[in-house]
Amino acid sequence: MKLKIPTLIMTILVLLGLSLMDTKFAESVSLNSPRFIDNRDGTITDSKTGLMWMKNDSYLHSGHWLNWYEAKAFIQQLNESGFANYFDWQYPTTRELKTLFDADKLNSAQVGREMKIHTDPLFGKKGSGSLWSADENGRHNAFGVVFNTGDVFSGNKKSRSRKATRAVRKHLNN
Repeated sequence: MKLKIPTLIMTILVLLGLSLMDTKFAESVSLNSPRFIDNRDGTITDSKTGLMWMKNDSYLHSGHWLNWYEAKAFIQQLNESGFANYFDWQYPTTRELKTLFDADKLNSAQVGREMKIHTDPLFGKKGSGSLWSADENGRHNAFGVVFNTGDVFSGNKKSRSRKATRAVRKHLNN
């Protein structure tokens, strides 16, 4: 009797008492491939979402807190200068920013404060704990994410109060 390779592999796993749905087997596979990859050019790739992020938020990059309009201009400037040799940086959505929050990981504390930043330790340390998103909330407000709790905030677009952003790329093959 001739078995196909996938059938043979399944047979071996069953004989060994494993299955592809075995959580310990699945965990060991996921532990071998890190979710975040430092590209060593100021960017980090998220293998789970396929997004590429700036390693440092705009505060760490520029040394200034930014209001929503300034954050938008910051991303435009990244494209004009070709940060990390890419010209398609975008303002992240709240949904994209929330993918970076991980309550089980501690990156650092926000500069000048006790607020804990819960993102992967590969990202830049002591930046902003509150990042603006492209999502607007009416004419005068916009949304962002607080990385102490993972909650979405709504703030006045003119507020610079310890806020920054982190640029993202969606098209990794370009």
